[in-house]
Order: sequence, then C-alpha cells, then structure tokens
Amino acid sequence: MIAPYKYTALKEDTGEIRLLTLLPDCFGEPIRISLEIHVLSDSEVPEFEALSYAWGDASDVRDIYIEANQPKWPELLETDDINSVQRRRLRVTKNLFEALNHLRLEDRPRVFWIDAICVDQKDLEERGHQVLRMPDIYTLTAGVVVWLGPESDKSSVAIRTIKDIGLRIIVDWNFLNMAPAPESEFDPGSKNSYDAVAPSTEVWRSIHHLLGRAWFKRLWIIQEVYLAGKNTHVVCGSMKISYEHFGNGIFYLMAWKGHNEPQVERLWDLVTDLLALSNQTSFRELDRVLHETRQSRCSDQRDRIYAVLSLVPEYKRLGIRPDYTKSVTEVFQSVVLQQVKHRSQLDVLHFCSMDDRAMDLPTWVPDWSVRSSAPSMQSLLRFRADADAKAYSCSESEGILAVTGHCVTIVDDIKKHFTEQIPDNTDASARVIGELISAVIGVESNESRVNRLHSLCRTLCATAFNERNIPANTYAPLSEESLKYIMGCDDWLRRNSVQPPEPYLRYLSQVGRFSYGRVLFTSADGRLGLAPRATKPGDEICIILGCSSPVVLRSDDNGFSYRVVGECYLDGIMRGEALLGLLPKGWMLIRKYYPEYHGRYWAFFDGNTGQTQVDDPRLGPLPAGWRLRTHTKENASNWFVNDGTGEDTSLTQD
Repeated sequence: MIAPYKYTALKEDTGEIRLLTLLPDCFGEPIRISLEIHVLSDSEVPEFEALSYAWGDASDVRDIYIEANQPKWPELLETDDINSVQRRRLRVTKNLFEALNHLRLEDRPRVFWIDAICVDQKDLEERGHQVLRMPDIYTLTAGVVVWLGPESDKSSVAIRTIKDIGLRIIVDWNFLNMAPAPESEFDPGSKNSYDAVAPSTEVWRSIHHLLGRAWFKRLWIIQEVYLAGKNTHVVCGSMKISYEHFGNGIFYLMAWKGHNEPQVERLWDLVTDLLALSNQTSFRELDRVLHETRQSRCSDQRDRIYAVLSLVPEYKRLGIRPDYTKSVTEVFQSVVLQQVKHRSQLDVLHFCSMDDRAMDLPTWVPDWSVRSSAPSMQSLLRFRADADAKAYSCSESEGILAVTGHCVTIVDDIKKHFTEQIPDNTDASARVIGELISAVIGVESNESRVNRLHSLCRTLCATAFNERNIPANTYAPLSEESLKYIMGCDDWLRRNSVQPPEPYLRYLSQVGRFSYGRVLFTSADGRLGLAPRATKPGDEICIILGCSSPVVLRSDDNGFSYRVVGECYLDGIMRGEALLGLLPKGWMLIRKYYPEYHGRYWAFFDGNTGQTQVDDPRLGPLPAGWRLRTHTKENASNWFVNDGTGEDTSLTQD
C-alpha cells in the first residue's frame, strides 16, 4: 500500500513556496505530480501557473500520486531507472481531481501553484503565512487558469456565445459602462445590435447553468483573478476563453436583462458583482469590500476577512495578519477595532444589522457570515449626518464599545414593512405609494400636506436624486419629476391602465432599491425615515461621531448600554443638520467627480453662484492649534493637522 505524503516545512523567512509539476500522461490515467520547494521573490520568479477553482465536497476525495526523486523533464524520457522513483499518496477533492485530469498535457509537464496541494492545510501557522504570500503568487504567476468544471448542460454553447459577444465590446468596470471594441462596429447600446446576437431560449438556459456553477459562489476567486489582471483564462471542459472577454460578454447580456425570474436575477447579481469586484482598478475601505462579498461562500468563516485582504491596500496599515489559531469571533471583532483605531471612524456600524445575525457577536460587529437582507444605504449612497466628524473617545472593554454621540429622537410608529419589491411597471406601484401617503398624512393643512409629500418623496429613495451628483448620474431620478409622481399618485390610480413614463420608473427603481427589507417609520418629532426590519417603537435614533449615517439603538435593561439595531435614514438630518443646523439658503451638499482622482468627493454647491467648495459654509474659523495642510487632493478634500496635539485627519478622508 502506498504511504501518504508528508510535507517538509517551508522556510518563511526566505520566501519559500511549493510548486507542483503535473506530469504528462493520457486523459484518464492516474494523476502523477512532483512537489518541489522554490523561492519566490521579485528577483527570483519560477515559471508557473496558478489554479482558481471550487474545492467542492471535502468528503468526496480521490487519490493522486506524488513522485519523489523524479528525474527532470526531459531527462525522464531517457531513463530506465523507474525503481528509483518514490511514490506517495495524497487525497484531493473530486473537483480538483477532474481539473488535473483535464489540464494535464500528454507531451510535456505543466507547473502549477494550487492551494490545496502546495499548502499544508493541517499546519495552521503555514496556512496563515501562505495567505499573506498569495498577492505575490497571483501577481507573479505566468497566468491564472479558472477551472469551471467538465462539459455539461451544453456549456460549450454558452462559452462560444459569451466569447462571440465579449470580443466585440469593452467594459469600464469602474463606471459600469460599455463601448465597442477597437475596430469593431458593434454598438452595445443598440437594440438592433442586441437582436443580431440575442441568444435563443435554449442558449439562455445553457448560460444560466454555466453561471450557476460552484466557482462563481466562491469567495477566494475574487482576489485570485483580480491580482492576475488580464492574464487569466476560463476553462470549462475543452473550451477556453479569456477572463476579460468572459466578463465583457456577461456584462452585456446582463445589461440587456437576460433574466426575468427572482432566482435567476439573484444569480446574475452574484456573477456581475464578482466580475465588477475582480475587474475594478481601485478599491474602497475593507468594511465595504467585506459587505459586498457577503453573498460569496467560504468553508472557514475567518476567510471572510483573509480572502479579501489583497483587494484593500490599507490592510497592511491596519495590522491585520491571517491567524487561524484565533476564533471567528476574535477575528471579526479585532478587524472592527483595528479599523476604528486606524481611521478614527465608525462607518463599520453601517453594516451592522439586528436583522442579519447568526453568530454570537457584539452588535457593533457586523456578522459577515450572513448574507445581508438589505443593501447598506451608505455603501450605495454616501451621507454626512455626523458632519464629517471623527470618532471621539472610542474604546472597548468586555465586549462594550464606548462611543460619543447625540440622541436625536425616538421611533414613534412603524408605518410600513417593505417585504416585497415595489412594482415598477404597473398601476400597482401607484397603489402602494397611495397607501403610504394615506399612512403618513393625516388631517393637515394644504401646506403641511405638501411638505409631508416632499419628505415622503425624499425618504422612500433616501434622496438618491440626480442633483446630488456633479456631473449627474443619468440613471438616478430628478427630484422634481419624482415629486410630480408622488403628488399625482391619485391621478395614476384613476387612470390605472396608464403605465408610468420612464422618469417615474427611475424613481420607483430607486425606491425599491432602498426600501426593500426595511420599514418606513415616523419619529417622535414628526420626521419620516427608513430603518431595519427589527426596529421597534421606542428605539432611539442617534448620531454617533465618526459614523456618517444615523444609527438605530435599543437601550439595554441596565440603562447605560445599547444594542445596535442598524443604520437608518431620517429625513432632514442626513447632511449634518442635527449637529450644525441647516445649510444656508441655496446651498446643497453634493458628490462631485474629479477625473484626476478617479472618484467622487464631498463638495458644497452654492445655487446662488453655481460654484462649489470643499469647506462647509456652516463652519467658522479653525479652532486654535489647527491648520490646513497642503496635499495632492486639496481641491477635493481638506487635510487638517493640530501641531500641538499631533492629531491628523488624513486617515479619515473619504
């Protein structure tokens, strides 16, 4: 009987990794490999490929054989000393076994780095060290091979269709738009162009089956393909396509709405989200990436953190290192505390929700192991309820996080639970809006009624209006057109055969985006708001310094501590009004795009002059000891320093 393989320890200080050589043979023959230790550094890069695949069922395993004292290729062809080869057995999952069988060549060896084989999975310390090496491994590899699995459900037809479209267009994943590929006359925005390439029902079915494969649900794949850049290929059975063209084709089909069933739509959302993440050229804060990847799967929940570290440049400054000796609770909690300490911000509270908890964690720690029941409003639409203040006097003891904040009001009544999406294409949408109007408007004067309708219009979409962005976001509704729909809702009901025009559909789309999975509530001071489903009358709405959205808190019986219910929208306080008062007449807080910085930054727009500025017009001169520091983005954001205390706001800039 062949003995199991025993790993030789790696020398981490010299940058050692293991590489496997997949030895040549015919399809279906026993899988034979050799496993050798190499140094990997910027100056010493062996030639190898990296494999990205779904591990599969850990209990469904196959034997492969590791051969020691194996003559080097091509010397192997010239030796008759087969007895000198020492063979050892290693068990791998069925998915990996099938990948090796399909990727093996008949006439020459192939060198790979494959995590399940090249890392001693039983050595927790080595696992942690090798996770830190993955940015080097996937950046320095000659190429990444994405293995989707063997041919099935007409996957070859799906691949050919996606490839044909993907070659015709290019996608800007940072701004999520399409353009014709160089020397291509194909217009991705044209209905005629789509009709020319539109898949048949049978082909659509094969594409849905392909996108339903386990690889697309795996968390680790995002950093694997992101780090390798464009040198990545997708393999399914005998079919091969570049990852760039694969992503282009899928994005195009998604843009033309190749789905009409809820379960299919969720599948497309999953795939397009991971394609966007793995193709973006820049990333935001760690907590946002953690939230955006909650729907992906991993077998070890600690990998919720470790599998995305390479996507976020700040992780090294945060001092986060993979440590598989810590519990999941310890890992999650330490990540939150490191972010708070490093940034002097508490925006991580946006991703805490009493609706989405499976683990025994403090309520100020997001449970990243659970898929979010509603998208974070702050991740979709930035707010500034804390007036861009930093977290003050923040500390943790025995699971309690001490923060500084201000209770604005309390929840008075729950008016509506949004358990379903608001219809966006029939009179049913007007009926739902009409019910909401009846629920929040009583016997009031005409002026009060108009003000209430304005507030409802803003609240239902969390003020996701076109005017908030310069330049404008063409997909967002205009506030004036949206208000016309709210004001004329009764008319829509009387003409129930009439479908709302496009401007109103854009508004209803935003309403569905922000209200689904939440409740509409009224506060004790008469305001309207959106909050998590778990919100109850008596819960407090608080502004916490360092957290840019209001937070719903529930008092514990002890009278001095609270539990986090979740982030909320409260009309009239989302621009810092609860701390600084109203903006001067004619002024508006906007998000301005700066092409030189490839991003949007806060700015104050003066409607009287048409000019924008970084400084908040509600603030006076800087306090004693503080000064502005010059920096490369000073026309988009302020950098304050205090020479006396050493305080520095550079780490809290958005």
